Amino acid sequence: MKWAKSRKLMTAIFGTALGILALVGADTYRTISNFIRSVDAMRENHAVIEELQRLLSKCKDLETGQRGFVLTGREDYLRPYEAAEASIDTTLKNLEDMTAHDPESQRTLRTLAVAIAAKRNELQRTIILRRERGIGAALNLVMTDEGKRSMDEIRNLTHAMQDREQGSLRRREQETQANARNTVQVLLIGLALCSLLLCSVFYLFDAEIRVRTRAERELDREKLLLNDLLDNSIDSIYFKDKESRFLRTSKSLAHNFGLTDSLAAVGKTDFDFFTEEHARQAFEDEKEIMKTGRPLVGIAEKETWKDGRETWGSTTKMPLRDIQGNIAGTMGISRDITQSRRAELDLKAAKEAAESANRSKSEFLANMSHEIRTPMNGIIGMTDLALDTELTPEQREYLETVKASADSLLTIMNDILDFSKIEAGKFELDPIDFNLRDSIADTTKTMALRADQQGLELALEVPADTPDFLVGDAARLRQILVNLLGNSIKFTPKGEVVLGVQTEEVTADRVVLHFSVRDTGIGIAKDRQKLIFEAFTQADSSTTRKFGGTGLGLTITTRLVKLMGGRIWVESEPGNGSTFHFTASFGLRKVPATLAPAPESVDLRGLRVLVVDDNSTNRRILNEVLVNWQMLPTLAEGGQQALAALQQAKESANTFPLVLTDRQMPDMDGFALAEQIKEDPGMAGATIMMLTSAGQRGDAARCRQLGIAAFLTKPIKQSELRQAILLALTDSPGKVSKTTLVTRHSLREAPQHFRILLAEDNAVNQTLAVTLLEKRGHTVVVANNGRQALELLEEFTSGGFDLVLMDVQMPEMDGFEATAAIREKEKLTGRHIPIVAMTAHALKGDEGLCLAAGMDGYIAKPIRSEALFRTVEAHARKARLAMETAPAQPIPTETFDATALLNSLDGDARLLQTLVEVFWGACPGMLSAIQEALEAESPKALMRAAHALKGSLSNFGANSALQAARKLEKLGEEGTMAGAAELFAELQAGLLKLKPALTALEKEAGA
Repeated sequence: MKWAKSRKLMTAIFGTALGILALVGADTYRTISNFIRSVDAMRENHAVIEELQRLLSKCKDLETGQRGFVLTGREDYLRPYEAAEASIDTTLKNLEDMTAHDPESQRTLRTLAVAIAAKRNELQRTIILRRERGIGAALNLVMTDEGKRSMDEIRNLTHAMQDREQGSLRRREQETQANARNTVQVLLIGLALCSLLLCSVFYLFDAEIRVRTRAERELDREKLLLNDLLDNSIDSIYFKDKESRFLRTSKSLAHNFGLTDSLAAVGKTDFDFFTEEHARQAFEDEKEIMKTGRPLVGIAEKETWKDGRETWGSTTKMPLRDIQGNIAGTMGISRDITQSRRAELDLKAAKEAAESANRSKSEFLANMSHEIRTPMNGIIGMTDLALDTELTPEQREYLETVKASADSLLTIMNDILDFSKIEAGKFELDPIDFNLRDSIADTTKTMALRADQQGLELALEVPADTPDFLVGDAARLRQILVNLLGNSIKFTPKGEVVLGVQTEEVTADRVVLHFSVRDTGIGIAKDRQKLIFEAFTQADSSTTRKFGGTGLGLTITTRLVKLMGGRIWVESEPGNGSTFHFTASFGLRKVPATLAPAPESVDLRGLRVLVVDDNSTNRRILNEVLVNWQMLPTLAEGGQQALAALQQAKESANTFPLVLTDRQMPDMDGFALAEQIKEDPGMAGATIMMLTSAGQRGDAARCRQLGIAAFLTKPIKQSELRQAILLALTDSPGKVSKTTLVTRHSLREAPQHFRILLAEDNAVNQTLAVTLLEKRGHTVVVANNGRQALELLEEFTSGGFDLVLMDVQMPEMDGFEATAAIREKEKLTGRHIPIVAMTAHALKGDEGLCLAAGMDGYIAKPIRSEALFRTVEAHARKARLAMETAPAQPIPTETFDATALLNSLDGDARLLQTLVEVFWGACPGMLSAIQEALEAESPKALMRAAHALKGSLSNFGANSALQAARKLEKLGEEGTMAGAAELFAELQAGLLKLKPALTALEKEAGA
């Protein structure tokens, strides 16, 4: 390509040089031609000048001969005259010819000829006078001015012509000199340019020679490298022509072909070495590559050889192009991957075996979870029930030991199950909307009793600017906090445990929170701080013996934190306590409009409040909360300091309307402080609210005796504290009844009682669930399987149950089948009854399966009363609220003719009820028959099924449903299914309208 460009450039240079030479030659030719013409013209000028000289000389000869003859009279003196006279006309003729191209000279010449003719006449007369009259007469004529004037005129005209010819001659000489100079310059420039161009050509030739020499060296080097590659590469390399014949192969490929020399493969094809099937596929691939120009990169090929071998290769094939860029064949490289392929197949087989074993393990865990949790459910539940009965101290001790042991066993089992799910990668988070402060406050409350039993202060610190309305897995967050709080309480013999929350990062829709659990416990050695997050590991062997545990809690917590997009770490020194930190990412949700604060009966802004607590952390937390509410808190470390503050406030007439005091304090507890406040009339007007880590029997009664307005358990939610303060301050302290005491229970609304259908086949679980629910005030009806549950739901129609507790595994009809049947029938009624699954399975996906089957909630066995009550009451309350707030539905009078129906039955309400029950009992079967006819696309079956339903509907005169059934029947008669699906939807919609209308009419008739 470079050589072609150089050739074009040199050709252009040569052409330019030739052009320059041609231009120089043309200019030189023009100059020489002009020079020749100038020389000829100069000759002509010289000839004219010479001829004029001769003419003037002859004129002088005429005059001289005439004067000699006049003076002497001798005839021989006339000879010059006669010679000049004889040739002067010829001379004039010659001059006329010479100046024929010059009009000016011609005019001068004619004037000159006239002057000469006049001079000749004058001379001729003088000669004649001399001959005839003598010398005197002749001299008289000669001496006249006429002769002199004529001769002067001849001389002037001759000189004028000579001067003109001399000027023309000079101009010609100058032009000749200028042309000569121009010619020399053009020749010099042309020679210079040609020399430069020739030098350029020489340079290009030299450069091209160097380039070609270097290219030849590079080509030799590339040939050497290619040969080295083909001779030494372990990969199989080949080049083929358009007919897929080998042009060149590597030694490795030739060796695979069984050839000693790679050149022996030239001209052969794959058909000479491989089986027909493999060679044909390779040939087709190469044809496709040459057709499209697209390579095949890194494809795994199974190679079957004629000698029976089977190998695998990772092959790349691409088009082979000539120097013009046209496809001239193919080339490729293949690496033997037989060993790795076999290893891959072995790995795949091992993976399948491992997956099979893992599935077996999961199934085993599921079954074992079910089998273990079912008896554990009975043990824990029955123990709880027994502990609620009258027992001797010894019996209570035994049962409490049984319950503690069962709870520990259940905790261990849950830890192992969670750990196995995490290890198997089958653990998923379940994000929901939740309230951060309520969630962690509820969590800390569950740990408050344990903390109080060990004499610990359990505090919760959440800054006011921390986002509250989050989206995340609240259950797993509680699990993390319970584990960390439980560990802190377990390993802290005295002091406090503080749960803190800080905002680390906030974006438009996400927040990263920093949680910390700080305690004043035994601490952890530096070299053990990383190990405690590993499975089955604790700080040291002594803690294992003293405190127990599986060593899985922090491992599970670490994995859960990682799933939440955070990290966990610990800061600790032996003997100085520990602080466990972890971060977690949550979604942000908008604050519901319904949560905007309502107008309050008491304005807390600017209200003075005295906070009495011996724990500095509790004081600081309460101070931040109260300041955030724009109240004016004063902090006191104990009873004596509080009394001093009250006394000072009384003296300054700026008393405290509210006192928040801890129950347990050294020197003076909360009750003693309250007694002294009530005894002082100046202080007795203060409203006293008491906070305690855990209440004791008789505390509430004593609060009422002392006129304490509220008795609340720490840690307390900010919302509950604010609500309690507002309730306590609503009435003046002097009017507080001794029976009125604000507690965490009174802050909640009175529990509702619900009607619950329990579908459970296990007698122990039946007894446990029924007892727990009935003690809670609910009504429970038991079904032994799913079929009985359906029958009971049919029997107690019109909202007989608020909720169904559905076991998943039951004989005859399991929970999934029963749920599907309930939801199918609800399509006709428009009602939705909550169904909560109960299962001993606790593996990944179980809850998702239940929800996908149409259930509303999920409870894992063993049944824990708190979880049971929370789940059941939440779903039942939501369903009842939906029914109570739903607008009353008027009977759609256009659906059927109610008057005609009652008249046809003679107003017999019992007959109407029977007729309605029979219809709704048969209706699902008739709808199913129509559905099956639609799916089978059978017009005949559609006609029969629609006819049967039409006959039943005609008893009620149901307009919309009856019309849809008639149209479906007609479609069946006509043998077409066009539009049947739309008519079936209209039929179902009509039945949905008919159900509540018939129910309302039935009630009206019965009344």
